[in-house]
Amino acid sequence: MAALTGIALGLGIVFLATGLGMGWLRRFALSPLERLAYGGALGLAAVSYGVALFASLHRLMGLWGLLVIVVAGGLWGWRISWRSLRGGWTHRSWLNALGWGVSGLILLLTLILCALPPDGNEWDSLAYHLAYPKLYLKAGGMVEVPFMHQSYFPPLMDMLFLLGLWLHGESCAKVFHWAVALLTALGIAGFSPSRGGVMALLWLGTPVVAWQAHTAYVDLSTALYTGLGAFALYRGVREQSTAWLWLAGVMVGCALATKYTALLSWGLLGLIGLAWSLRARWGQGTRTLLLAGLLALMTGAPWYLRNWLWTDNPVYPFAYEIFGGRQWSQAQAEAYRHDQLRFGMGREPYALLLSPWNLTALPAPFADPIGAPIGERVYLLPTAGMGYLATLGVYVAGGVGGGLGWLLIFALGNLVGWFFLMQQIRYLIPVFPVLTGVGGVALERAGRPVQYAYGGVLILQGGFTLWLLSAAYLTDLPLALQDRDAYLTRRLQIYPAIQYLNQHAPPNAGVILLDETRGYYLERPYLWGNAGHHRLIPYETMHQPEALIRWMREHGYRHVLINRRFTPQGEPEAWRRLYEQAIAEGLLVPCFLERGVEVYTLSQDG
Repeated sequence: MAALTGIALGLGIVFLATGLGMGWLRRFALSPLERLAYGGALGLAAVSYGVALFASLHRLMGLWGLLVIVVAGGLWGWRISWRSLRGGWTHRSWLNALGWGVSGLILLLTLILCALPPDGNEWDSLAYHLAYPKLYLKAGGMVEVPFMHQSYFPPLMDMLFLLGLWLHGESCAKVFHWAVALLTALGIAGFSPSRGGVMALLWLGTPVVAWQAHTAYVDLSTALYTGLGAFALYRGVREQSTAWLWLAGVMVGCALATKYTALLSWGLLGLIGLAWSLRARWGQGTRTLLLAGLLALMTGAPWYLRNWLWTDNPVYPFAYEIFGGRQWSQAQAEAYRHDQLRFGMGREPYALLLSPWNLTALPAPFADPIGAPIGERVYLLPTAGMGYLATLGVYVAGGVGGGLGWLLIFALGNLVGWFFLMQQIRYLIPVFPVLTGVGGVALERAGRPVQYAYGGVLILQGGFTLWLLSAAYLTDLPLALQDRDAYLTRRLQIYPAIQYLNQHAPPNAGVILLDETRGYYLERPYLWGNAGHHRLIPYETMHQPEALIRWMREHGYRHVLINRRFTPQGEPEAWRRLYEQAIAEGLLVPCFLERGVEVYTLSQDG
C-alpha cells in the first residue's frame, strides 16, 4: 500500500500549499472558489520554485526545510482564510448539483488511479517528465541532461514531480498533476459561479483532461495558469482593478514556467488586454498591464536564462535558425518540425474552419497513437470529446457580450497558433478553461431548454469518460497494488527487457536506447541513441561499426536496447546501419529477445 501512502502525502502538500497561497492573497476580494483556485496555484508554484532552488544548489536535504516552511505557512494560511471560505460557493440548482456529483466521481477515480505506476500509455512520463527528475535525484541536484532535449523545457511541474519522487515515488508525484486539474475546475466555477458545477464537468469530463489527471504530464498545469491568468485579466479590465492585473501577470508568468507554448498566450493576453484597456480609456490599466507583462516574463525567466547558459538558446531546441544550440543541428531541427507536422488533418484554411468538428468526430489524427501498435489499451482517452463542440451552440444561444468576446479572441488566437505549429490535442488543452469559463457565463444567459440539453450532453460525456477510465485501468488496479512488477510486465512492452538489464547488467554499464526513450525504470546509466535526439554520439565520423564499438567502450556503454516495433521500415539511415553491421559481425551479441525488444551486449572479442 505504499502507493496509497504516496497519494496521502501528495494531498497533504497540496492542502498546505493551497493554504500558503491563500494567506498571501488574503487582501484580495475573492469568492471561496477563486480563493482556493488562485491560492492553490500560487502555493504550488512557490513550492516548485523552492524545490528548484535547492536542486540548483545541489542541496536536496534542504527540501526538509522547505517542507517545514510549507507546513507552517500552510497552517497559517488556512487559519486566516477559513472565514472567507464560508458561503457563496455556487448557486444551488439540481443541474449544478448533478454536475458537481459527476465531477466528484471523476476526481475520485483519477485520484485512485494515481496509485498506478506509469505504464506504456504514459510515454512522456517515462521518457522525461519523471525520468530527468529521477536523474537529478541520482546526481544530488539539477544537472544538464544533454541527450534529452525535453529536459530543457520549463519545469515548474517537473520540479513538483521531483519533490514527489524524493518524498514517496510516482504516486506522490502524480497527485500534483491531479491537483491542478481540481484547481482548474475550481477556477472555472469561480469565474461562472451560477453554472459552476456544469462547467466543472465540461472540464473534468473531457476525456484527455481526465486521462491526464492521473499522469505525470504537465499540460493541465499550463491550462491552470493560462486560464487563471485570462480570468484575472478579464476581471481586471472589466472592473478596472489593477490588483487583478498584477495577479494576471503572476499567473501568466507561472504558465511560462510550464511550457514554451505559453509564450503565445503571454503575447495574446498582453495585446488583448492593451487593446481592451485602450478602448475603455483606462490609462492606469494600460500602464499596469505593461508592468504586469514584464512581471510575467520575470516570473518565467529563470528557466529561459538557464537554457541560454547551458545551450546558448533560451527556448532550446526550438528557434534553431535564430539562436542555434549546442548538441543540435539544422537537420535535427527540420526533422523535429517534420515530426510535429504529422499531426492533424492538413493546414489548409478549410481545415482550420473544420477543426472543431474534426477534433470531436475524427480524433485519431490529433493524438499520438502509441497504444495501438504495441497492444496497450488507449481507447478514446486522448480526445476532446463532444463537450466543446456543443459549447459553440451555447455561445450563440447565450451571447458573449460584456467583454467575453475578448477571451474568445484569445482562444481563437491560440487555436490558430496550435493549428500551424502542432495539431496535437494535448497542446490545445491550455485554452479549454477559457472556453469553459466563457461557456458558463453564456449558459447562464441561455434559455432553460438550452441549459438542460447542454447539461445532458455533458453528463453523457462525463459518464462515458468514467467508463473509459474504468475499462482501461481500474480492472488492473488490484494487481498494481499487490505486484508492481506483474502490473508493469502486463502493461509496458519494454518492461521485461528493463528488468533483465537491471538484474544482469553491471551497475555502471551504460545502455544505449534505440527507437525507445522510456528509460525511467532503468537503473543503469542510459543514453537515447537515435541520431535525431542529440549529437553526443559522433555518427558522422563513424564509417565502420568498429568505430561505434570503440566509442561505446570509451564512454562506458556496454549494452544496446532496440525496440523493433518502432524501427522504421525501408532502407536504414547510415547511423542505424552501424548497429546492424555490428550485430551481423558479432560485435554486438544478443542476450535478450522478447516482445519485439532486443538487448545486445558488447562482444568480449570486439
